[in-house]
Amino acid sequence: MTVEAIYKAIDAIAPFSESMDFDNTGILVGDPQAEVTDALLCLDVTPRVLREACELGVQLIISHHPVIFTPLRAVPSGTIVFDLIRSGINVISAHTNLDKAYPYGVNHALAEALGLQNVHGVIAEGNSYIAYMGELTQEMTPEVFGAQIKEALGLKSLRYTPANRMIRTVAVVGGAGGEYAAEAVKCGADAFVTGEVKQHEAIAARADGLALYEAGHYHTELPYRQMLADYLTAHCPGVRFRVSKSERPPMESL
Repeated sequence: MTVEAIYKAIDAIAPFSESMDFDNTGILVGDPQAEVTDALLCLDVTPRVLREACELGVQLIISHHPVIFTPLRAVPSGTIVFDLIRSGINVISAHTNLDKAYPYGVNHALAEALGLQNVHGVIAEGNSYIAYMGELTQEMTPEVFGAQIKEALGLKSLRYTPANRMIRTVAVVGGAGGEYAAEAVKCGADAFVTGEVKQHEAIAARADGLALYEAGHYHTELPYRQMLADYLTAHCPGVRFRVSKSERPPMESL
């Protein structure tokens, strides 16, 4: 199967035409007609992930964050793009189009990881939704739900805005989604889980009585990898899709 065929399989569930204007997605490095028997899924194409890909002998890396985001004026040695070209490994990056995809998208995967039921889109972005909302199987306090988030996402710590309410309806946006918290309140969310939150967004959430959870950009997007790998395995016969085992958060806690 070719790189282009795998691109089309992703496009079928997360149309690249739905990527936001600022984004850069698609086949960003390599040959669309290159044959693929092994592929590796990750969030970011880092030197660590590239080493893993070379050791595994894959022909394709599928990343969430674009390996090329802004126009390049040069490709000097020592850069990740240079090393990718030299390695002969192709890259497909599916970013905001995959955030919005349902099913198999980043936000859908996050909702699944948190155990939400009756999941549906709530904040429209283009022809799809950037935020999804679902229900917990039972009401719980913000603190108990926070503990559930930590366990589900493998977190050592979690920041949140305390709220004097029980949690049942939860909205999610993986990655940097704090800007959607106010809209989540209008949609009837008791809680909102995202990766990054700005100061003024946290202040507004607390004033609105919203339990806003900042669970980290990396950890809120990580669940997508296995979900997309399972989809591609079912729709791309003859290709082995693996989730990166070497990938690590870019920041650590002291």
